[in-house]
Amino acid sequence: MTKPMEIIATLCQRYQAAVSANDSAAYGSLFAPGAIRVPPGGEPEHGPEAIAQSEQSDYDVAKWSVRSRPLDAMGINDEWVYGVAEADITLVEHEGGATKSLTANKTWLVQRQPNGEWLIKRQMWNYR
Repeated sequence: MTKPMEIIATLCQRYQAAVSANDSAAYGSLFAPGAIRVPPGGEPEHGPEAIAQSEQSDYDVAKWSVRSRPLDAMGINDEWVYGVAEADITLVEHEGGATKSLTANKTWLVQRQPNGEWLIKRQMWNYR
């Protein structure tokens, strides 16, 4: 099995690239079929398409950029990894140009797919 921290580090890089490009399709491709994403204070979002659509609604309001880094990872077995990452996020509103900075802790339950790719099956996060 690939080391759990390497899996989460790779996922952080892919997450950072998708969000910083404001590419909701690339963001949605990080999620496995049947994935669930639970935004802070929001309702669960089911499946890569719904998750990408929700992410796009954020990009419609502001330009997002992010720096993401793994904090911890634990291999559950050969097909599952639990990981925690930290993200420094900057938003610049399209209308008015107001800037907002956030830090988020992301928790991911990641599943190895039949093709060997590791994708997010569950995601929750909070802002600090």
